[in-house]
Order: sequence, then C-alpha cells, then structure tokens
Amino acid sequence: MKTKYPLHKRSALRRGANGADAGAATVVALVDERFLAWLAAQVTGNERVTLQRAPLSAVMAHLARLAGAEAPLLRTVLYSDTAPTELFDDLVLRQVPRHATDGGLSLVRAMGQELVQLARHGAAWLLVASDDERLIPYIDEAQAHGARVVLVADDAVHDFARLAADDPSWARLLMQADRRVAMPVAAWNALTTPGTPYGGLRTSGTEAEEGEGAATFGPAVPREPAAEPDEAWRAQVARIIESWWAEASEDERLDLADAMRDQRGVPPETDRRILMQVRRELGRNLSFPEKRLMREMVRATVLGEAADTVPPASVEVD
Repeated sequence: MKTKYPLHKRSALRRGANGADAGAATVVALVDERFLAWLAAQVTGNERVTLQRAPLSAVMAHLARLAGAEAPLLRTVLYSDTAPTELFDDLVLRQVPRHATDGGLSLVRAMGQELVQLARHGAAWLLVASDDERLIPYIDEAQAHGARVVLVADDAVHDFARLAADDPSWARLLMQADRRVAMPVAAWNALTTPGTPYGGLRTSGTEAEEGEGAATFGPAVPREPAAEPDEAWRAQVARIIESWWAEASEDERLDLADAMRDQRGVPPETDRRILMQVRRELGRNLSFPEKRLMREMVRATVLGEAADTVPPASVEVD
C-alpha cells in the first residue's frame, strides 16, 4: 500500500519552522583584514593602521542593512595573518599565511571556497571586503547558487568611470558584485581608533542611510576635477619608483613583468607598496590623476625594461 506522506523528513537547514526558506534569513560578512586596513589607511591618511576588531561586526551589520539586507548579520568571518589576542562575539577568525608567502593565494582560496559553501547551504546575502579579482569565479559560482554578493568599498566607488581608469583590477571585481556599499566615515573612525564605539545601527533609518559615505553605489556626484601632476611631482615619483625597482630581485622583476603582460593595471600588492612609499614621501594622499599616472609609470618601468631585452628585427644587407 502506498503511503500518503513521504517517509523522509525535510532538511532543517533549508526550511524553517514556518515553512520559509532558512537561507533567506542568512547574512554573512567575509573580510580580508589586510585589505580593509590598507583601505582605511588610504581614507584616513594614517600611514600605519591597526584595524580594531571589536566594532567590526557592528560595522558589517550596518553595511549589510544599507545594502538592503532585511535579516540581521549572522556572523563576520575575518581572514587574517595575525593571531588573535582577544575574542569577540559574532566574529570568527580564519588564519591564513602572510601575503609574502604565496601572494595571497591561500586567502583567496579560503575566502572563495567559503563563499561557495555558504551559498550552497542557502545563504542569501554575502558581504565581501576584498579587492582581489581572483575572487571573481568564486563570486560567480556563489551567485549561481542564489546568493546576493555585496562588495565593500570607499567613496571612490561613486565615480566608477574614474575608479575603473585608476584601478581596473578592483573595478572588474566590483562589476561582478550584485551591489556595492561605501563605508561611512563614522565606520572608518571606529575601525581605526581604539575604544571608539560604532552606533550605526542605532541611528534612525533615513538618517543613517543618507549619512556621509553611507549610500550604496549609485550615480556619480559631480566633483571638481583634480589638477594634473606637474613636472616636479613626476620627477619625485619617478625617483621613488626607480628606487623600488632597483631593490627588486631578478625573480621579482620577471614575475611582475609576466603579471603585467597578462592584466591591465598593477598587481594589488605592488600597487599598495608603492602607494604607501609615495604617500610617505609626499606627506599626503594621492589624487585620482596622480594615482593613474603613478601606475602608468610603474608599468612603463617594469614592461619598458622587459621590452628593452627584446632584440631588434634583423635587417638584410645586399
């Protein structure tokens, strides 16, 4: 006799008690600590930034709400090469090797695989803080499983045309996301100043969402165009780049040349290192035209030397 009801039970992971899909209530943030600290240094102008972990979950929860997630943040997963000295609620630490060990490949694989795993288990919203375009195939797979991916950025995302010219690698990653959200100024203060509380979630709806830096990606706000760098600036930056290139080993030079032939722009790790050196020398942050020109000069230095090693075409003489 055929049974009226199926014998197997429905998975508790996929269905809630009220029959709703449990994944719809899942919001998880995945954060590359090294990237977020570097971005904080660019925004605040501080050369050395130690990211404060205590307010991180509150900041990510606020960003998720600004991006449109209705459910509360379940947890924040932090990828770091620094061992914890203190534990915080709703913050899970994933230790990865130092970037110098493998160029960040272990971090990309760990974050990417967790993105896909969360999506497969029904996570509806995934908030990602990273600028590594090697995450694109993982994000694409997570989206194929039904997850909505939101990338964390700074105010530069509001002028995407300029950002794409300035940092094409990061621009490609941002294009893959379903949504983008800019970090509010108050969040940067909380993440970079010890003991500073973050009250973003306690602010009333419209006031919080319309605060400075809090809006999600949208139409660019008109700004005064920055002045083009002068000859003195070019000479100073050229000296810094030449010094950096002279200190690079032969293997590093070959690896950089290969990487730059395969992609536009400058690899993120090299870009950050030179930006920090230039900013330290100038005593200020660089404008968009300055960053763009600096990267063109780096590429010219790396690829120009590689091109010089190619012998000229032979000329037949009768």
